[in-house]
Amino acid sequence: MLILPLHRAPTGANFPWVTLALILANAFVFLGLQQRDEARQEQALDHYVQHGLARWEFPAYRDWLAQHPDDRRSGLFEQMTSDEGDPRWAAAVLQSDEAFVAALHDGTVIDAGAAGIDDWREARAGFDRLWDRSFTERWKLRQSEIAPTRIAGSMFLHSSIGHLLGNMLFLALLGLLVEGALGHGLFLVVYLLGGVGAALASLAWHWGQQGSLVGASGAIASLMGAYCVLWGTRKVRFFWWFFVVFDYVKAPALVLLPAWLGWEVLQLLFVHDSNVAFEAHAGGIVTGAALAFAVRRLGWERREFLDEDTIADTANADDALLAQAQAHIGKLEIPAARALLEPLATRRPDDLAVRVALYRCARYEPGMPRLDDAVRAVLALPLRTTPELREQKAVYDDYAKAGAGRRLPLAPAQQLVLVRRWPAIGAGASAAELLAALAARAPATPGLSAAMLQVARDLQARREDGDARALLASIVAAWPGSGDADKANVLLAEA
Repeated sequence: MLILPLHRAPTGANFPWVTLALILANAFVFLGLQQRDEARQEQALDHYVQHGLARWEFPAYRDWLAQHPDDRRSGLFEQMTSDEGDPRWAAAVLQSDEAFVAALHDGTVIDAGAAGIDDWREARAGFDRLWDRSFTERWKLRQSEIAPTRIAGSMFLHSSIGHLLGNMLFLALLGLLVEGALGHGLFLVVYLLGGVGAALASLAWHWGQQGSLVGASGAIASLMGAYCVLWGTRKVRFFWWFFVVFDYVKAPALVLLPAWLGWEVLQLLFVHDSNVAFEAHAGGIVTGAALAFAVRRLGWERREFLDEDTIADTANADDALLAQAQAHIGKLEIPAARALLEPLATRRPDDLAVRVALYRCARYEPGMPRLDDAVRAVLALPLRTTPELREQKAVYDDYAKAGAGRRLPLAPAQQLVLVRRWPAIGAGASAAELLAALAARAPATPGLSAAMLQVARDLQARREDGDARALLASIVAAWPGSGDADKANVLLAEA
């Protein structure tokens, strides 16, 4: 069964740098440090054969297997020691039996008084030195042995290129989602502790047995558990594949926890001799889920990242409601449009499109009783982009026609903020007209003369000299002898 969460793309803001670093570290270890292990082990096995270690150890190993039955190893060993076999690989089978190798070093399987024992010891010591040059041998996690350095090191080892690529695919997909939810530092802590939890689960399951563990899958499994708990009941999109059936669906992330964990437990109980550490996967999932639960209790998760999908879904739903309301307005179904728009305005108070739509509702209502409030809501928005400014100006122009004889329902200070933006969208003449009217009606408005001077300069820069001169003359007439009037006279003289 394959389940892949695929509901967030990397961006500059959420790029998983620690995940990338972990992928590069795993790739470097496998491609740079483990690649020579095969040559190192072959060199050690050649030494084994050339120095006659088989003469001493093969008979001892047959006796050992008779006392410690292991059908798989016995079959391989006998096959490799036959006339058609390769004694080097027989030595490799022997060397993989860690209990026998330990007994060799303890001196309990070869008679310490045998003739030539010193030669054997010297040859075996040379073989051990060559064998231990293998990077994988030095760092793999051995079952029934608690070694902190091996627990940490084994997380970065892989047995094949396919093993590496499969793990790195899952790390990339889950790392993006979990690192974004935790932040870089906390993500690394959860990843490493999850790998430790997975390794301890594997040791507990296999305690008393022989074997070893390599791979990042336990740590990656902890990200699976953390992902489920961090997203919780939020609905996420994921791809699933079970034999020949597959689909792309949306469901609460938490439902993936029993699916992932149950699948690993089932395989652990019923799939044998697969060389896959299902117990480590299950332990990693449980560890990651527990760590994520602690993170949530402490409030350390990044809610803004976790809620992005929900916010986007809400925005999409609101956009659909806005489009529906605009369709109602087009059909002059004003009550139906207003019923959709008023809740939208509460959720999106600074949305220009919603306010413009409400203005259209007020514009087409009989008697236009709400027109002033609606235009005020549009014109008071502090906009920045040119398209928005032009749409706002269009509403102002429409109101000037529809509400002939009405005074603009904005305080003088708000009118100053509004007109300062108009020259940038080619509406300098309208700005000059509104400012001149304001100067005639409310010359004491704070900042009025400065605003007029700024707009006049903007008009001059745009070669709209006639409107600029009219505005400068209004400044001189309204505030004779003032500093702004002096500046206006200078600009008039230069024009």
